[in-house]
Amino acid sequence: MLTKLIVSNFSNRKARVALTVAAVALSVSLVVSVTSGFTTINLVAQRFLGQIMGTTDVTIMRQTDARAGVAETLVKELRSDPDVQSATGRLETDVALLDSKGNAIVGRPTQAVGIHRPDDVEINSLQINAGQWFDGADGNFVVIDQVIAENLKLKIGDTLTLPGLREKLSLKVSAIVQKPGILAAQIQTIYLPLVTLQRYAMPDTPGRVGKILIDLKTGVDAHRFEARWKPRVIAFDPSLKIKLTSSYREEIDKNLQSLEVMSYLGGMVSMLSAAFIVFSALSMGVAERQRTLAMLRAVGAFKLQIAQLVVVEGLLIAVIGVAIGVPLGWLWLQILVHLPKFAPIFEHISVMLSRGGLILAIGGSIIAAVLASLLPAWSATRVDPLAAMRPLATGDSGRFPFLATLVGLILISVDPLILFGPIDGLADSRLVEWIAEQFRVTDPLEIHRSLRFHLHFMAGLPTIFIGFFLLAPAFVWTIERFVSPLVALLLGVRPSLLRQQLSSGIWRAAGTCAALMVGLAVLIVMQVQGHSALSAWHLPDKFPDVFIFSPIPLSPADQDKLAHVKGIRPDELMPIAIASPQFGSNLFAIAGAMLMPDATMFFGIDPDKSSKMMELEYRDDDGNRVSAEMQKVLSAEATELLKKGRYVIVTDEFRQLRGLKRGDKIPLRTAKHGTVDYTIAGIVWSPGMDVINSKFDLGRQFEQRTAASLFGSLEDAREDFDVRDAYLFAANLDFFTERDKVLADVQKSLGRMNMKIGDVRQIKKGMQNGLGNLLLLVSTIAFAAMLVASLGVTNTVMASVRSRQWQFGVLRAIGVTRSQLLRLVIGEALLLGLIGVGLGVAAGAEMSVNARRLTVLTIGFKTDLVIPWGILSVGAGVVMFIAIVGGILPAVRVSRTQPLELLQAGRSAA
Repeated sequence: MLTKLIVSNFSNRKARVALTVAAVALSVSLVVSVTSGFTTINLVAQRFLGQIMGTTDVTIMRQTDARAGVAETLVKELRSDPDVQSATGRLETDVALLDSKGNAIVGRPTQAVGIHRPDDVEINSLQINAGQWFDGADGNFVVIDQVIAENLKLKIGDTLTLPGLREKLSLKVSAIVQKPGILAAQIQTIYLPLVTLQRYAMPDTPGRVGKILIDLKTGVDAHRFEARWKPRVIAFDPSLKIKLTSSYREEIDKNLQSLEVMSYLGGMVSMLSAAFIVFSALSMGVAERQRTLAMLRAVGAFKLQIAQLVVVEGLLIAVIGVAIGVPLGWLWLQILVHLPKFAPIFEHISVMLSRGGLILAIGGSIIAAVLASLLPAWSATRVDPLAAMRPLATGDSGRFPFLATLVGLILISVDPLILFGPIDGLADSRLVEWIAEQFRVTDPLEIHRSLRFHLHFMAGLPTIFIGFFLLAPAFVWTIERFVSPLVALLLGVRPSLLRQQLSSGIWRAAGTCAALMVGLAVLIVMQVQGHSALSAWHLPDKFPDVFIFSPIPLSPADQDKLAHVKGIRPDELMPIAIASPQFGSNLFAIAGAMLMPDATMFFGIDPDKSSKMMELEYRDDDGNRVSAEMQKVLSAEATELLKKGRYVIVTDEFRQLRGLKRGDKIPLRTAKHGTVDYTIAGIVWSPGMDVINSKFDLGRQFEQRTAASLFGSLEDAREDFDVRDAYLFAANLDFFTERDKVLADVQKSLGRMNMKIGDVRQIKKGMQNGLGNLLLLVSTIAFAAMLVASLGVTNTVMASVRSRQWQFGVLRAIGVTRSQLLRLVIGEALLLGLIGVGLGVAAGAEMSVNARRLTVLTIGFKTDLVIPWGILSVGAGVVMFIAIVGGILPAVRVSRTQPLELLQAGRSAA
């Protein structure tokens, strides 16, 4: 009997079932395509890592600059170790390429890798398209990747020319290798004999390599080898570090895992919209079949059987949606990878179906359908057989939904309590003890920070969406009471006709409006957070004209040459020595530490020059702005303290992250003296070094990303971190001096190519444009959720029209025109859109406030709130457009139906 009832219900309501199934199928297809696309890209990255890193067990390089060079004599010592299978040195640098006309190619420099063949066996894992590898460490040969070969129209035996200040370097192409398209498109690579590249890129420091790759013999414990060689490496050169390749893979895997989480979250957003639509559809079915359900109860059906009927219907909708959505998602992905724009990314790579995404799509849809069916099922069991058998069973009473509102308010308070509440009071709880033991963390501040971080995603965000779903009936009731008269006036219909059209099926409307809410809320939090972060970075009134970057650190002698280049103002060139120290205690070693790394960037500067060239904005101990007079006092005090040594200026982000103030100590692990305490001399706001870091690719020089920046003296950089050379310089230029002309003179004077010069104001503008485009890209997740919700709007309006056919027939019979009826139904859709916008704005506002608090807790970055009204208005407009368009088809159909047909359909409806 259960099967017959379900089949009968589905056949009588084909359009609604089709729309609900389509919503589920579309959400499933988005999950499958997004997660499978990530899995495929992850496969590309892993394959490339295998090709580049091969089976290397250990890597040795400089701690502060991977390209500064390691003496090749260390390679010979390592080869004599009985545990070492092979040890070889490599040199990596950036070079410029020339086109067929001899002009330098504009754009990102090409990476040049100097290798010793055949000793460097790791390179053999690269796939060769044509030719063969050169042998030896010398000779004018080059191996290029497929992108360079295609762009420059090169083939085996052709000549590739590298520009030089004294003379050009001509290299014969001996082979073309295949790199994954997604990486080759971003980073072009050439491979040269090691000695050839040393003569070209490091003429003043021969016999040095960038890093040493070590393969251990079978059965050798890599950790024991590291422990045994670490003291010897430090004794050889204190600035060197020894690291296991497994550690690199772990760090890369963490970054890839964070992207994987984002892909799953993006899919779940659309699935959440589909869940609300399923709920709405089942609620409609229960409301429309009150007589049928009452008759079943009257002839002896149990409440459990009635509930099973609703739950099984929800499950069938989910199963059919999954059956359609999975192949549809695979189709989206296949179309994407074959588009000309994206085809190079997936070149020679088979698209992989994400197992996790498939499980999420199937399991998530079924679980969502079951959860969405619980409340309608419970409502079905409460049908009174006698009341429902009346000729015109009444709908909801129209009373305000106090209980749902109260529960909703409690649920939306959970996340603020997690992020703003007194979790610090849990210092002695068993949970905190377990976290400390599990992740070997002793700092209570980090334990509480991590606890808030995980509780936010596991409990806070879900309760926000559930809470606002429970608040949706209150929004429906309120907007219908107070806004519907205005909508009726706008559309030229009687307010009494529009009033209570939604509240008569309040949960049906609530589910649809909640589906509309999801996309808009996600759009709001993404855009507010992104634009707030972009606007926070600003330049002081006094700032260096340009920053000059050299891929190879400049010695003191070269720095003196640079200072005398024409166009650079005398005594207004400031070297910036950069180190990457770790903190002296394990402050951030906890799960989720991708946002809270155990490292920072130490910028060594000349205190006097920096105070003249850069007017930093100093803050008080609480991060508040101070008066202009106090600015001068704080700047003078900090400058004098830096001269004393082992004092640092910290960013306000760092202060917030660690809860420190002026005078507090920061333990840093130095290259020469172990762990040393540095004292905070001042706190500054947004000095802009984060932008310089990104623009000049300084992240490639360091082992880890930075949590914040520290500014110390050049003397400290030399004495504690053994940084004597520099590759970043701040400079002021003479008036009317062209930046490119200065760069050409700098390269000519120093005899070095591939140096860069950048105006930070242009850097900032370029980054803002790029990040703005990125925000629009990630916002497609929100718009995809809105697309799913559009199906729910059509579904809801169709159900509302169906349930009121008798009423519409009577209205038409007493003189209501087709146009008035059309506008009446569109008015209902318009109210749904307004409720969806109200819910979305409220949920998005709370999520934005909570996200700002989470940012402060995790990375110490607090910004002024910036609301991008333009894009948010577009989002709200899209919601309203979806609602109106979703209501047009049902409105047109009912307006064209004859009054007698409406009366007959309404009389027979059950």
